[in-house]
Amino acid sequence: MKKVGPKEEELELLSHKDIVRFALFCAEQVRDSWKGIPECVVAVETTERWLEGKASAEECRVATRAAYYACAATRAANAATRAATRAAYAAYYAANAAYAASHAAYAYATSSAANAASYAAYANGKPSLIEAQWEYYQELLHFDDIAEKTLLGVNI
Repeated sequence: MKKVGPKEEELELLSHKDIVRFALFCAEQVRDSWKGIPECVVAVETTERWLEGKASAEECRVATRAAYYACAATRAANAATRAATRAAYAAYYAANAAYAASHAAYAYATSSAANAASYAAYANGKPSLIEAQWEYYQELLHFDDIAEKTLLGVNI
């Protein structure tokens, strides 16, 4: 079993929105550790809204900064809260025209979210979370093939 989730180079193979979806997935894996911090909840909800086309890059930036400062102020800046704030960073970078031309900025933020979730997984004795990251990554990477086979009724 792998000890870490997908790295930046692997994440750069995904579409803009799939990179953000993956960051959200990682944050959700460790939800119990940040769900009591309202700013982290807002950061993740803002990221979800961005994926639906209902939040702007600026809203993602504001939510991310608020979560970052709230975690620092409460000394709650653990791996799980970093996963939540990095998901919102990924959305901000993906939504911001200055970064949209390059996957690098938000692939990095997403990789950080994956690493933070991986660290939290091991700290909590749940290495299966990393396996789940790889499975979800593969689904995102090969979604078109999976969908085509499903629609055509071909056994996968």
